[in-house]
Amino acid sequence: MDPVSPDPGGEFMAEQRRLQSLHSYAVLDTPPELDFDELTHLASEWLGMPISLVSLVDEERQWFKSRVGLDPSQTPRSMSFCSVAIQQPDEVMVVPDASLDPRFRDNPLVTADPHIRFYAGAPLVMPDGRALGTLCVIDRQPREFSGKQRETLALLARQVVAQLELRKKQSQLQLAVDRYQKLFDHTLDGVLQTRPGGEVLAANAAACAMLGMSEEEIRQRGREGVLDLGDPRLPLLLDLRQREGQARGELRMRRGDGTLFEVEITSALYHDHDGQWLSSIVFRDITERMRWQQQLQTQVALLDNLALHVPGSLYQFRLDPDGHLSFPFASEGIRTIYEVTPESVREDAALALQRIHPDDLQSVLDSIRVSAETLQPWRVEYRVILPEQGLRWRLCNAQPERLADGSTLWHGFNTDITERKEAEAYTFQLAYFDVLTGLPNRSLLRDRVEQALALARRNRQYGAVMFVDLDNFKQINDARGHSVGDHLLTEVAKRLQILLRAEDTVARIGGDEFVLLINELGQDVEASARAAMAVAEKVRAALDRPHLIDNFSYTSTGSIGISLFPKAGQQIDDLLREADTAMYRAKSAGRNRIAFFELTMQHEVEERLALEQELKEALATGQLRLHVQSQVDAQGRVVAGEMLVRWLHPTRGLVPPMRFIPLAEETGLILPLGEWVIEQACQTLARMQLGGLTQSLSVNVSARQFRSDDFVPRVRAILQGTGAPARQLIFEVTESLFIQDWEHSLRRISELVQMGIRFSIDDFGTGYSSLSYLQRLPLFELKIDRSFVQDTPHDVNDTAIVSSILSMAQHLGLEVVAEGVENRAQAEFLLASHCDRLQGYLFAQPQPLENWLAQMGLHATSPTTPV
Repeated sequence: MDPVSPDPGGEFMAEQRRLQSLHSYAVLDTPPELDFDELTHLASEWLGMPISLVSLVDEERQWFKSRVGLDPSQTPRSMSFCSVAIQQPDEVMVVPDASLDPRFRDNPLVTADPHIRFYAGAPLVMPDGRALGTLCVIDRQPREFSGKQRETLALLARQVVAQLELRKKQSQLQLAVDRYQKLFDHTLDGVLQTRPGGEVLAANAAACAMLGMSEEEIRQRGREGVLDLGDPRLPLLLDLRQREGQARGELRMRRGDGTLFEVEITSALYHDHDGQWLSSIVFRDITERMRWQQQLQTQVALLDNLALHVPGSLYQFRLDPDGHLSFPFASEGIRTIYEVTPESVREDAALALQRIHPDDLQSVLDSIRVSAETLQPWRVEYRVILPEQGLRWRLCNAQPERLADGSTLWHGFNTDITERKEAEAYTFQLAYFDVLTGLPNRSLLRDRVEQALALARRNRQYGAVMFVDLDNFKQINDARGHSVGDHLLTEVAKRLQILLRAEDTVARIGGDEFVLLINELGQDVEASARAAMAVAEKVRAALDRPHLIDNFSYTSTGSIGISLFPKAGQQIDDLLREADTAMYRAKSAGRNRIAFFELTMQHEVEERLALEQELKEALATGQLRLHVQSQVDAQGRVVAGEMLVRWLHPTRGLVPPMRFIPLAEETGLILPLGEWVIEQACQTLARMQLGGLTQSLSVNVSARQFRSDDFVPRVRAILQGTGAPARQLIFEVTESLFIQDWEHSLRRISELVQMGIRFSIDDFGTGYSSLSYLQRLPLFELKIDRSFVQDTPHDVNDTAIVSSILSMAQHLGLEVVAEGVENRAQAEFLLASHCDRLQGYLFAQPQPLENWLAQMGLHATSPTTPV
């Protein structure tokens, strides 16, 4: 017989629960007990068997609680007949002849002592349905077992089960008694066992200590000797105990020396094992607790009175780990602080948070988070918008505490600081702002100028300070009175504020003097001066417009002085003094003028502004002319030409391109100028096509013009309108075009190439040169910059650079034009290096378009169309 094999399925789990049930009876390896022995003797006698056993099947053995006719107290489970019997708990297992039964015939208990031949076992099935073992009878001779005998054995087995249950209950009862006794002996509460009449049966050590008497003394005095019979609460408690079987309350008790003390008492009625009424009295000395309670009540009353009268709200504010906010405690003052009740925010602070000004809410929440993370005091000032009080200021002060569950609890107060904030704002306004106009005054201006100087030096940006003085304000103020004068100053302040950006400052420093602080004009001093001049012109124009006051029109122009910053060693007073000096220079020049503190800059700015205006006129009146410089091939034939713009000014004469082209770029005039050049080139190509000329024309296209939104459609329209052959039109662009927004540039070039236009990289090698864009772009040619050509072939470095460019272009399938060819040595070197075309004074200087066309054999039919 093999024991039940553990497996991961249900049988293994069932066996584990059976063993657990067996061990719960605590019967294994216990001494013999008469009750069990009587049952085994009865089984042996009634059934006429020499051997009778109460067998309990453990994990590795069967152990005999009681045995008759067998000496061993246990056998291995592997030999056990009973381990087989318990597998069928509802049946009595009978083995008439074990020597013939294949399950048992090789069992050592059959083949050797005690030579079992007959076996009958009734499973011991417990109330939980599990069989813990058997009551079995054994014989050394084979025999039959009748149905009556089976019933008898099963009946006796049930008696064994009952005895096991009784034994278990007795053990549990004894355990409970032991526990009660230990509790009785060692509890810190006093315990008395009494009869309802007042007799004390027992007292524990704690009761003796609290009453100051021995147990015997307590018995002698009885219940009346330890209770204060004059306590009016005693009859009520006894009456409640009589009605409900138990009662709890507070009473006075009497010590052995006669002193009285307060206790918390619990008393209950119950029956003993004889059915007699007993009562228990459990009491605890609460003298100290009552003293503290009284102190606490006094303190609570004080705090309640304080909370009721303090200006603001005392509170506890809680942040749970999940982010939930609440006010576990809030004094009545919260009704004023947030116009909510303490009850409405006890579980959820949402209603109070809704009262916080929307612009301040996030900063309040951030301050809560920081205080919770660092456990630093929480202090924050913020605004609330209340249904009745409107906009108010609040100050919150609290000390955080980390709770065991990870929550943060703040203890603090919240008070109204509206009057203080209004006083601070009024004081700040008086200290830093002009009362009449509301503009920053001299003090605030100095502070901002100091910050602007530091920022300009750090960012390497130029800024400007402008002093503005109203030219004829004194006459208006004297003639029309201060009311009109004040009104005029207010209107001037509004106009100046509208003109400037948010990061700039307009200040009034007294009388009719205003100061403008302009930041971040640029990193180039000349460009910054021009930008400052443009702002000053806007200011002058704004001041020049009439002011309508009380149905009268007043005009008050302004004299404006400008000083740029930062300069080396320049301080606040230096800068303000320079702008003031410039303003007086403008006023001395005839008023309604603009003057720079720096005289050279004044001249440059005025000159540049004049040139800009004249360039606009030149575009409108046809002062611009087109010239062409020829490009020749190896045989000296003119195969192409580069179109160049020249400006013939009526008074200045010929204005160099280096003067007006950069100006056109900065001012945006390059857009109409560039479009005019493209249109003229297309008209020329159309004429050349009619005349049978096949030379190409190159046009320089600026980055600003190339990136304009309508560049591609405008070019398409010009080609369609003129009928020019796009294949003979070459757009020259510089490498800088590809530094920013490469993908956009590639798409735009591809669109234009699809029209037939070819592209050339001008001044190649002087800027951003990259093989990656050369490989990807649909280019036609490269133009070697004159700076590399001028020293070839004598300069080793330049010669190497030119040779490299030519070699690379040949590998990429690009044509090459060399600019600035001025002598035969340069030409011979370039042609020997397989340069496709040459351009320079050696072959031709730039000449008027019509002259160039005539040289090509095409006579003029109409003059160049002006812009």
